[in-house]
Amino acid sequence: MEKFFEKDDAMKMGKLFLLVVFVIALLVGMKFINEVKRFGSIGTAPTASNTIDITGVGEAFAIPDVATAGFSVMQKAKTVAEAQSVVTTKVDAAIAFLKSAGVEEKDIKTADYSAYPEYNYPVCRDVNCLQQPVLTGYTVNQAVTVKIRNTENVGKIVEGLGSAGVTGLTGPDFTVDNLDEVQAEARREAIAEAQDRAEELAKDLGVRLVRIVRFSESTGGAYPPTPYYAKDSLGMGGAENAAPQVPAGENKYTSNVVITYEIR
Repeated sequence: MEKFFEKDDAMKMGKLFLLVVFVIALLVGMKFINEVKRFGSIGTAPTASNTIDITGVGEAFAIPDVATAGFSVMQKAKTVAEAQSVVTTKVDAAIAFLKSAGVEEKDIKTADYSAYPEYNYPVCRDVNCLQQPVLTGYTVNQAVTVKIRNTENVGKIVEGLGSAGVTGLTGPDFTVDNLDEVQAEARREAIAEAQDRAEELAKDLGVRLVRIVRFSESTGGAYPPTPYYAKDSLGMGGAENAAPQVPAGENKYTSNVVITYEIR
């Protein structure tokens, strides 16, 4: 009988031990899961439930200190080599003029160079017409962009390029060389306006601004002017023209910001 009770006590102790082990394992498992969840949220801020969106607009004005213009030379000939020869001669003359006018070589860049065949397509009135297009020659075109850092020379350079026999002129597009600084000025004004509006609105609502949870910005600037074309080089005039007046004016740059505040 005594051995029976000893055996029964041993079984109870074994079950109690297993129960303790199970509870400990369960607690350890729960702690491990919580740690994993906490680790997954490291570096992320809790989502703000109460927020307001405030907009702000800022403007900055700057006198352009650089201009960008473009010119192109197009020539059609019987062969690619013939067309290339004419284009190269005219482009070289234009570049030589630009350098004599103070434009640095680093500010002269080829934007496009193309050569393609030209065909004469016969008119076929018969559905069974087998006439093939006839090759008539080749067209070569080279487009060049120029950055003019002395805006006072823009008119003289535009006139000189027209006299150099280029096919077309575009621009000039007046802008600011250090655009980041001007945009930063507009952005600071926009942020200051948004902050003032946020504080005023929070006061009216009887709430407190806690922190900024989101920020976005869109920027804008002056649009390029209408393209200028050299009439003489395009065969639209015969008399020698004086250098055109190309005033740079003043550019306006804008910043539109949206700031989201958490409120309490």
